[in-house]
Amino acid sequence: MGLMKTGSKYLGMVKEFLVDLPTPVNINYWYGLGVALGMIYVVQIVSGMILSMFYSVGEEGAFWAVVNIMREVGGGWVLRLVHSVGVSVFFLCVYLHLLRGLTYGSFEKTAVWVSGVMVLFLLMGVSFLGYVLPWGGMSYWGMTVVTSMLGAVPYVGSGMVEWLWGGGSAGVITLSRFYSLHYLVSLVMVLVIMSHMVELHEGGSSNPLGVSSGSDKVVFHEMFSYKDVVGLVLVMFLYWWLVLGHPYYLMDSANFEEVSFVKTPVHIKPEWYFLFVYCVLRSVASKLGGVVMMVMAIAGVLFMVGGSGLYRVIGGKYWKGLVTLFVSSFVVLTVVGGEVVEYPYGEMGQVFTLIYFAVMGLMALVTAVGGMMGSRCG
Repeated sequence: MGLMKTGSKYLGMVKEFLVDLPTPVNINYWYGLGVALGMIYVVQIVSGMILSMFYSVGEEGAFWAVVNIMREVGGGWVLRLVHSVGVSVFFLCVYLHLLRGLTYGSFEKTAVWVSGVMVLFLLMGVSFLGYVLPWGGMSYWGMTVVTSMLGAVPYVGSGMVEWLWGGGSAGVITLSRFYSLHYLVSLVMVLVIMSHMVELHEGGSSNPLGVSSGSDKVVFHEMFSYKDVVGLVLVMFLYWWLVLGHPYYLMDSANFEEVSFVKTPVHIKPEWYFLFVYCVLRSVASKLGGVVMMVMAIAGVLFMVGGSGLYRVIGGKYWKGLVTLFVSSFVVLTVVGGEVVEYPYGEMGQVFTLIYFAVMGLMALVTAVGGMMGSRCG
């Protein structure tokens, strides 16, 4: 009886947390991205756990272990492609999720916004660590270039690089460390995601109008749960289209070659979801300045927290124009970041890096002024 009572108690908590959640009646399909991200993350965890049973780091690395998974393990090629493609799908949905938050003012909920940005940082860390694991030519040299940038940090930089590499240069020891960190950071990410969900469900979801009212809310199920199912079907279709139709479209050809410690790829570049920060990094002449600006390209959105609904009054019709310009600069940086550093791409990278940070600064200023006016009015 006691076990049944405990079980019903937790079921009731889950029902209240997910099913009976009071939800603004005017939210649209953009608000279903959170559920899609949850499903993608579960797929990543499950596929990653199964892949870890066959993945191994040997004296020569792990390139042939991945080849063995693709060729010899039953269904291994599907698992590997689902896991690698899932990262791109995950980032696409995360960036769209962030765009929705910027457009509709989700940064007004400080705890939710900060925890969400922390999830983005951890996701980038997990993805970067996982990108190295196939031990292909591009992933190895991309990792070497990016991690060596930490050497620009005063006093502790060289020590950080040596610790990450496990020696004076990147090698198999580095791969083993990245494999362990890939798991460790993933576990930390689970905790932050749970915190993000708790903060969101405690305070309730925002809405496109930004008007908070308890009288215009309905329970999440059935009205919005069915909308989320539609979004999940679209995500599954995207998985199918990429995994079964275009599995290598987002992969670099250099990663199909085993690591060569004496030969670098003609053009070193990261995966598409890192290209905008990579473009920022190489657009700054100073090595340390590039690292700082690269971090700020992501962390800058934290400065938009705390803005009250008055940011809509201050920004007015220009707010969505700022968001559009911000997204446009992000897209251009992503495209330019994938090109060789030569005319006109080098100059374009510098120009749009300035635009990116200028627009981000304007958005942060508008929300800050709105937050101060809101506190005075309160």
